[in-house]
Amino acid sequence: MPHNQPLTPIEEEREHMATDFYNRLHFLHWAIDDTQNTVRFLDTKAAFCVTLLSGMVAVALEHPPTGFLVRHILFPIFILTIACSVMASMRVIFPTIIPHGSVRPPATPKFFIGHKKVHHWVRHTLRNPRSNILSEDHSTYLESLHVANDTALLDSMAETVVALSFIRQIKSDRLHFAMYSLAVAILLFVAIVVAQL
Repeated sequence: MPHNQPLTPIEEEREHMATDFYNRLHFLHWAIDDTQNTVRFLDTKAAFCVTLLSGMVAVALEHPPTGFLVRHILFPIFILTIACSVMASMRVIFPTIIPHGSVRPPATPKFFIGHKKVHHWVRHTLRNPRSNILSEDHSTYLESLHVANDTALLDSMAETVVALSFIRQIKSDRLHFAMYSLAVAILLFVAIVVAQL
């Protein structure tokens, strides 16, 4: 079509809808990418927290506590605080979360393909699986992509953004608890070291 010829109203509407769909899809893509990066960052902070806690416990156990205050008060509180912080950090790194309370079936095509209902993670740890362990295979996923329209694609990505944002928020809340426990553990660790000088 020549550049100087104006678009008909129907062509303008189609072009506007195509641009609008692309903008929405692009926005959701970046929302998913940003949320996943934040989740990875939270996992890294939790792993650092566990490393620091492990180091403090190793040093504290290498030098057995002496004195009534350290042995019967500071050290037990220190170990309890360490246990709370490690538990919270592990719940950040390995969350068991149902992303949303919706009872409707998940949007298709699925953005993330999960495992089948019968899932044997212990067996997969010990040996390589030979059959498909995912809830979709190539043909079923390709079919769901072929029948999906633009609205279905947006629905699937929007559902993924909400699920990932929920997971990110839960991880962030748990990490706050882990970091506060870590701060208390550091103060107790310093108090134990100073008390034994």
